[in-house]
Amino acid sequence: MRIPGNYPPSNEIASPTEMRKLYDEAVKEIKSYKKSAQIASAGARMVSKENQELKKETKVAARQVLTLTKKQKATSEAKKAGYWSGAATIGVTILYETWKVVGFPGGHQWLEWWEHEAVYGVMIWVATCTLGWFYRAAHPNS
Repeated sequence: MRIPGNYPPSNEIASPTEMRKLYDEAVKEIKSYKKSAQIASAGARMVSKENQELKKETKVAARQVLTLTKKQKATSEAKKAGYWSGAATIGVTILYETWKVVGFPGGHQWLEWWEHEAVYGVMIWVATCTLGWFYRAAHPNS
């Protein structure tokens, strides 16, 4: 039994019949190799196509995770802002109620100024910023 691809030199072949037989074997072997190469090439194309599809899916998934993470961060920040604003409003309201009992800074003539919506809004804003600053100072990695 001959090893595939192992053919004798043409000057060592004794008869035309043997040469024809060896030629037919070589042609069959070449066709078999070509068929194997085609199958391997098709398999490689399929794997390459699957890899490209997986890369696209990975990109989309990474964007979705990043978007989800950004949304979660924004939600968290909004909650914190709500907490600060709520705490500031409560604090300023308590301060105003205390001033109603003990008197507003500047006396009775400043009462209308202190009760104006703009002053109250500024007080809330300053209190919110102050609480936010305290929170950030206490939680540096937030």
